[in-house]
Amino acid sequence: MLTPLFNLMNSIRPLSDELKSVLAEKLEIIEVPKKHLLLKDGQTCNYIYVVVKGLLRMYYVKDGEEICSRFMHETNMAISVNSFYTRNPGYEYIETLEPCTLARIHYDSLQKIYTELDAFNYTARVITEMYFIRSEERLYLIRKHSAEQRYLYFIEHYPELLQRVPLMYIATYLGITLETLSRIRKKLSVKA
Repeated sequence: MLTPLFNLMNSIRPLSDELKSVLAEKLEIIEVPKKHLLLKDGQTCNYIYVVVKGLLRMYYVKDGEEICSRFMHETNMAISVNSFYTRNPGYEYIETLEPCTLARIHYDSLQKIYTELDAFNYTARVITEMYFIRSEERLYLIRKHSAEQRYLYFIEHYPELLQRVPLMYIATYLGITLETLSRIRKKLSVKA
């Protein structure tokens, strides 16, 4: 069940048998139903989740509206970065959009692995960098592109999510209203 995760890590740096064994021992596999909240506003994020199967979304609430900040599917990790690393309550929600199989590791277990197995630090750093690059891409997209350009970027880079994520969540992820997204989709279908 952890093979896709180990393949990702091996592509960064080959994992020793010892590290695989420790990770297999520390990673807890959980099955979670659709529409389950793994984290709520005001809670401290104690786990990093890796999606083995399924789809999650991260969002926050502003003026009563849910604003999606990320979608995580197979081999992606879900974490409220600020809360997890500062050990303070956060403002984000993590919700399952599909029934999910997740591998999770507790903050304390992760810190112990960092301390005991130096080789893991490099792999974890690269994975963290990948996470931050994705976050930066989204910020750039929201700040510098038109609504239509944002949608075109989304369908080019995340085509598999179009069939899995409700349009209302895609709209908030792109920083536009559902009505605007509908107009863009209609305009693009006429061009096709």
